[in-house]
Amino acid sequence: MEKTLQELKTIIRELIIEVGELKEKVSYLEKANQESTYVSQPATYTLSLEGESYENLGKIYKEGFHVCPMSYGRPRNGDCLFCVAFMEKG
Repeated sequence: MEKTLQELKTIIRELIIEVGELKEKVSYLEKANQESTYVSQPATYTLSLEGESYENLGKIYKEGFHVCPMSYGRPRNGDCLFCVAFMEKG
């Protein structure tokens, strides 16, 4: 019973991450649709990073990985609005 509960928790965690990624893609597509232009290359963001930890997050993001809490460390496909918003809070 305990193993089944743990498996369900793992599945739920993965679903939450997947929903976050889907929301990210929808937001990106909605923004691209509003601009009515297809962006073939990722936009360049000016990040307001301060301190060594934010510099490290900026490096990780620029290397192509998520830094947002939902998908931290996973490879990115294009820009992530959640990551950018997370880094701009700092």
